[in-house]
Amino acid sequence: MQAGRQKGGFSRIARGAYVGLLAAAALALPSAPRAATGESAVGAIRGRAVDARTLRPVAEAAVSVSGGDGADRRAATGADGRYSVEGLAEGLYRVVVEGRGYLPAIEADVRVVKRKVTVADFELVQGDEFRETVLVTARGAADNPRDPVTAVRLGREEIRRSPGTAGDVFRSLDTLPGVAATGEFSSFTVRGRGPRDNLILVDDIPFDKVVHFDQTLGEEEDIGGGGRFSIFVPNLIGGAEFRPGGWGAAYGGKNGSLLRLEVAEGNPETPSFSGRLDVTGPELNYDGPSFLADGTSVIVSARHREFERLFETIDERDIGAPTLTDVILKTVSSFGPRHRLELLAIHAPESFRRDVENVLASPDFQDTAVVESDQDSDLLGVTWRWLPGASTLVKNVLFVRESDKTSSQGEAFPDQAGPDPTPATTPVRPRILTIEEGERELGWRGDVTRVTRSGGTLAAGARLTRVALDSGVRLDGDWVRYVFDQDDFRPDPDQQYVVLTPARVDSRVDASATRGAAYAEYSFRRGILTLTPGLRYDYDGFSGESLWSPRMAASWQTGPRTRLSAAAGLYYQAPRFLELAADPANARLGQERSTQLVLGVSRLYRDDLRLSAELYYQALDDLVVAGDRTEGIATNSGRGETAGLDLTLAKRMTRKWFGSATYSFSRSKRDDRRGEGEYDADFHRPHVFAILGSWELNPRWALSAKWKFAAGRPTDAFVVHADVFDDPDFLRFSKEITGQNVERLPDFHTLNVRADYRRRFGRVSLIAFIDFINLYDRKNVDSLEWDERRGVNVMEGLEAFPNFGLKFEF
Repeated sequence: MQAGRQKGGFSRIARGAYVGLLAAAALALPSAPRAATGESAVGAIRGRAVDARTLRPVAEAAVSVSGGDGADRRAATGADGRYSVEGLAEGLYRVVVEGRGYLPAIEADVRVVKRKVTVADFELVQGDEFRETVLVTARGAADNPRDPVTAVRLGREEIRRSPGTAGDVFRSLDTLPGVAATGEFSSFTVRGRGPRDNLILVDDIPFDKVVHFDQTLGEEEDIGGGGRFSIFVPNLIGGAEFRPGGWGAAYGGKNGSLLRLEVAEGNPETPSFSGRLDVTGPELNYDGPSFLADGTSVIVSARHREFERLFETIDERDIGAPTLTDVILKTVSSFGPRHRLELLAIHAPESFRRDVENVLASPDFQDTAVVESDQDSDLLGVTWRWLPGASTLVKNVLFVRESDKTSSQGEAFPDQAGPDPTPATTPVRPRILTIEEGERELGWRGDVTRVTRSGGTLAAGARLTRVALDSGVRLDGDWVRYVFDQDDFRPDPDQQYVVLTPARVDSRVDASATRGAAYAEYSFRRGILTLTPGLRYDYDGFSGESLWSPRMAASWQTGPRTRLSAAAGLYYQAPRFLELAADPANARLGQERSTQLVLGVSRLYRDDLRLSAELYYQALDDLVVAGDRTEGIATNSGRGETAGLDLTLAKRMTRKWFGSATYSFSRSKRDDRRGEGEYDADFHRPHVFAILGSWELNPRWALSAKWKFAAGRPTDAFVVHADVFDDPDFLRFSKEITGQNVERLPDFHTLNVRADYRRRFGRVSLIAFIDFINLYDRKNVDSLEWDERRGVNVMEGLEAFPNFGLKFEF
């Protein structure tokens, strides 16, 4: 039996905000846009073109700008690689840069604002044989000869305007090849792997604390590393580079996918301020020159959100009281043509409280958890880029990362408080289970790239980090749990529940270790063939393992519009720190291994339309497998395999619209080697389809829509045991798992539609959007929570909701 928790439809405040926003937009809509002329229309695009391998300036490259006011403008880069196009009206422009000996580079949606200089820099990739093979820097991806065909780069405007995301970079990935995401959480899964298997780099710094309210506590359908909100406000991410597999030897630590996020750089030419205030709290941003040092730009964002008042207003008081703060600062300084220094600082604390009042507001008291959680996440990184010669680039990154999180879960008993329970009369057992997660990491990353005389590219580097852990799990007395597996420990086989005890649960780790890595790879061309062999070495001080990872990539340019690619290699993934802390026996857990093979083809049918297809196979070994629910012991006994096909049809921005359609078919199996055989992986969705379109109607209005479909997630078969204590005054039902992932939740599909509006009043710009999430209110179920008081599964999933925002920029 299942009980529905979703309410469906729009809340009263959402309806009111929706109507108010449309009314304001209708009043502001002009009868017809006037042609921009003279001084009031002046905007500009300036930037720099550099070699992608050495970051050296590319001189005498042709620059063409089209769109916006309908005029085509042309310029050329100087000896320093810089260009400037002046006198542009507000709107979106297409910028194409073509250098001799390089593939053309295109940025399809560069936004120009009145009285402001927009900066658009380009990194050009060498390749002169087939001039019609275009490097697309927006959706549709890189087509760098060394990359798999499914490598994709998202630009700032694409992330911001993606429907159903509210500018959240992680929710905007859900139309990329191999990716599945419901939109309820700020997370994504790739080719059957979980969210925690994704390698996420922020300005090439490993930082996985990129979402708020990542779930630590919970016994059943764990969302596997998905939080509710990204730490990055809309427009703070300048670009995102995504690879679902087959990446090079420079990257390691996770083996699910690679996501490189680039925090936007401040505008070195024009300062701007922006702010936002809504029922949850304020947001302030600055983007521009530092005014403290020549050649230094700054971007800083600060926001504070308190959601308790919002949840009370929309009658969702059972959720609790989440609070978050994000302060992010990035500076970029140039010291002559050879040296560049970047500083990145992130401070992202959060807290969450759910007390007995929230429990009593829960329908049918279906969620009786009492929760307290506090986390502080901080990152400070410094990046120095040095150009010692005409063909060499040296990059050094020094960073320190800290994270402290304490989570506790207790239980309320409203059914023991009579027919009309109140907070004063409801028995509560607080802080039964407490989990502490303390991490400190000091790291250095160094990379050297050199273009050889023969035209090849030699890249080598090293990584060295010192990691300190102070984490543990503590149980305050015995605790009865009502979800269990047939093999979970019970002193009496007829006992129809399990009991957690401090003796079997309590654990702590207070340790530090050094982790290091080194790699080298060489990319060279032989006619139409590009080969990139590489080798990576990793040392893990926690497990004592030394690991070698050979990798190879190949690309065949079979014609001016067709490219084949292949990649193979070994990839390793370290256990989570919380897994190491769960039991002393886990201290020597080894790294998981993935053997990957990808084979793809990409075909450019028109200058703005590309079709790509990629077959992939992954053999997974030494997977970390959790044991009995009543203890924290884990082993490297698991194995598995994943295979599938990803198809992508992408149209970049031309004629004021862009779009994409992706389809993924996959098969993902696991075997814990405990005698139960193979089962579907937790995040295995055999079919995923998404279609996206975005239209720039005029300089003020833009519309976008996205429809997604995904097969339902696997779920367990079970039997229900009633009145497990044989006590009518304390009625409890238990759920015994009889088959792991042998059934499936219902299929998921949703339609998201978004409208963006911009209008200028003197020096102030009004920027507004409304984002219809799950427009036709599909009852999508993506997880289950057991209600032991009624003996039913509570369905959790995405509800229909119109998200909206209003921002002022000066």
